[in-house]
Amino acid sequence: ALTSIDLFGCSGISDEGCKALAESLKINRALTSIDLSGCHSIGDEGCKALAESLKINQTLTSIDLSDCSGIGDEGCKALAESLESNRALTSINLSNCSGIGNEGWKALAGGLKSNQA
Repeated sequence: ALTSIDLFGCSGISDEGCKALAESLKINRALTSIDLSGCHSIGDEGCKALAESLKINQTLTSIDLSDCSGIGDEGCKALAESLESNRALTSINLSNCSGIGNEGWKALAGGLKSNQA
């Protein structure tokens, strides 16, 4: 079974594509790693969809959203909220997500407090 998918730099992936991927994660039990780094067209809506799927999916251990400059505070807050129920995820890369400000980082810090994966 496929355990890893690398979509690094696929600038054509937008919120719509990310939402479709997120829907599949709700039922997929094999994938452990997703790299969406450099997918600049993914924004808060796509990130929120991923976060919703992370509340259900308990096999994904790593998600790379680095350099996804379209993700802002709302997307980061949604990810933080998903950490409260997800115990499988061991790595989230949000480096160089320049759209995330203090509110998003504060929310993520709060989510980390409640996550004891």
